[in-house]
Amino acid sequence: MKKSFVSIAILSALFAVGVQAAPAVGAMGVISFEGSITVDACQVTSGGATSSGADMLVSMGPHSAETLGTEANPAMSAGKLSTIAKSIDLNVNCTEGTKVFLSLKPSQVMGKGVAVNGTAQGVQIMLMNGSNVLDFSEKKEVILEASSGSKVQIPLKAYYTLQAGKVVSDAKAGSASALVAYTLSYE
Repeated sequence: MKKSFVSIAILSALFAVGVQAAPAVGAMGVISFEGSITVDACQVTSGGATSSGADMLVSMGPHSAETLGTEANPAMSAGKLSTIAKSIDLNVNCTEGTKVFLSLKPSQVMGKGVAVNGTAQGVQIMLMNGSNVLDFSEKKEVILEASSGSKVQIPLKAYYTLQAGKVVSDAKAGSASALVAYTLSYE
């Protein structure tokens, strides 16, 4: 009897070990990492734009045709009301002693300014560097030189304006967006 009790105990132990359930597998997946390593001596930010990586978004907001400036004078309203500028000053942080060049190239040019996409008509976007109107009509690209130093600010303003030769009554309401590519180069 003793032998059969020990035999049953051994068989029970072996059976319990062999029948034990494998642990349940829970959620499985992959962890992805994204990014890049650059050797850029400079970084660009703007207080007037939201950014995603190197791309910036400037929210121009709604404007009445009465407040639009002209191509010749973006800061002066053709409708005799105050013109609304969007400040997009670019802050360039570089290694000390770096000489910075900023190239601006619109995806489409309209007169001296940047052509808008959307349903609005008779309007464009003009850019100013300080008090100087940036003219894209001949080269389709403008290069600005900033002074050397570790921190440089390039003062830019954007205005919706009437296209050259247009008057307030020529402007048609609608969406108005545009793209300007920028490239930093430095010495």
